Amino acid sequence: MGVDDTMRKLNYHYSMQLSFSEPVNRHHFTLRCFPKENDRQRIDKQHVNIEPSYSGGMETDSFGNKCIYGLIEKAHMRFTVDVSGLAYVYDGIYQFVEEPHRIGMFRYHTKLTEPGTAIQCIYERCGDKGFYEKNVGSLIGISDFIKNSNDIVDRAYHMMNIVFHSLSYEPGVTGVRTTAEEAVECGKGVCQDYAHILLTLLRMEHIPCRYVVGMMSGEGASHAWVEVCDGEKWVALDPTNNCMVDDHYISISYGRDANDCTINQGYFYGSTEQTQEIHVLVEEVIND
Repeated sequence: MGVDDTMRKLNYHYSMQLSFSEPVNRHHFTLRCFPKENDRQRIDKQHVNIEPSYSGGMETDSFGNKCIYGLIEKAHMRFTVDVSGLAYVYDGIYQFVEEPHRIGMFRYHTKLTEPGTAIQCIYERCGDKGFYEKNVGSLIGISDFIKNSNDIVDRAYHMMNIVFHSLSYEPGVTGVRTTAEEAVECGKGVCQDYAHILLTLLRMEHIPCRYVVGMMSGEGASHAWVEVCDGEKWVALDPTNNCMVDDHYISISYGRDANDCTINQGYFYGSTEQTQEIHVLVEEVIND
């Protein structure tokens, strides 16, 4: 894919540091923090620095995400990852389906997106015209819209509105193992929770959808959103901000839920406590 004047040019930098209270060794890790090219974005001048030195290399996982699998043999008390580069991103251009036979896996619930009583209440609320009029400003309930429309993207967009108005954004309340059902019960969460809830509602309608991890301008950390498949292409929606994903977003990885897109996972030998710091910077390049 080439670059043209309609693409937004974004400079990105992802930085992660793990600090250990005692030395660890034989540190096996898998990293998924490397944007890759697709129909909506081109990646250029990507630079990756990982310390300490390791043995391993870059491969792709079963979802096509770029990963570095590595092993650090020697003892260390710090593990740092820096990824930087340029992304040229289209607004309104979506990723086309390359392997239609693989779409089926994104129709089914996972442990993180299995609906329960709380999710069912939101699903039923989708057809409550009074709730919808008060919170979204339309007389059309979601359930009515679903029954009368064949446009999957429109259906997903209206569901996103309901999710946005059903949760309050609050960091530190939920965690990586929090399910969509638990987030709804809590009534609070972060981007991971908004995405999981929307995935759950979409899958209740048998709409293929996937979890996406990426970066966006002004966020300061990694971000998560949802893509739905209309049969020909993947269209991205951000339920945390109640909007369509545009050219201020850089996608990194996708999967059935957050577990498939874990940025850093692995294990090491040693009795220690660890702390993690992550910083993300995405800035538009105005003048070359």
